[in-house]
Amino acid sequence: MNYKQLTVFNYKIAYYAMRVFGLYWLFRQYLDYLRISRWPKEIYEPFLEVQRMIFSEYPSHFLYASILILCAVLLVITIFRQSWMLNLCIFLLMAVINFPISLNFSVGHNNHLVILGYFMAIFLLPAKMKSENDYQWVQYFYLGLLTTYSLAGMFKFLGITKNIALHSGKITWIERNAAKINSLDNYWMADVNVPEWMLHLYAYENLWVIVTVMAIIFQAISFLGAFNRTFLTVIMVFLYTFHWYTDFFVLADFKDAKNFVLIALFPYHVFYPLLRNRKIKMLNPGTS
Repeated sequence: MNYKQLTVFNYKIAYYAMRVFGLYWLFRQYLDYLRISRWPKEIYEPFLEVQRMIFSEYPSHFLYASILILCAVLLVITIFRQSWMLNLCIFLLMAVINFPISLNFSVGHNNHLVILGYFMAIFLLPAKMKSENDYQWVQYFYLGLLTTYSLAGMFKFLGITKNIALHSGKITWIERNAAKINSLDNYWMADVNVPEWMLHLYAYENLWVIVTVMAIIFQAISFLGAFNRTFLTVIMVFLYTFHWYTDFFVLADFKDAKNFVLIALFPYHVFYPLLRNRKIKMLNPGTS
């Protein structure tokens, strides 16, 4: 397959994979809801105005479970019946499902990538993608996801430049112990002891400067992966590794972001020869 064909092929597989992943994601949100529901209701404080409008108080178990079930039903339906209107409903329901468990109770917003992915895919229906020229729409889908990472990387560079230019005295990412201090600070805030093996790794200070700068560069140029399949695979591996690092070294658990990166960006075309050979054998049973 050429680039256009494999881009469309990859998205068609990702579309169905996202539906299966969505069911898993809903289960994870239900577990988070149960965990947070044990906290004192008095400290419930939504951050956004739209959160306060929809959930002025923490939702009841019946209400939240009903929304989850409705979203799950729509995900299953869209596996067999593709509809942009149903996709829009799924996106809106996922946003609503996220409201009680993010940006309140001092809980961070960590589902934005997943929700953004379903937003970018509202109008991208595999059944409507008849031509390889539809690859451009898939590029927009990739671009929407990767731009979030690129902006984060660019803002890091701007922050470094600003602190150096203004002589702010703040620690920047290009300093030898920046990564170590970042981990120590997050472990301290979480009241968790820093593992000894981690401290041993951070002893290689010069190496961490190189790793940190390279990671920021890859973040900043992530959006370019939308236009090149090989580079997109490289970015996918980088982002998965980056999220793995933040999970263990910074305690910044973005939950299923790394899993969604794999689902949405995976090069499914590597399996195409196997699928094609199996199809040929089914059509020609006598062939070896």
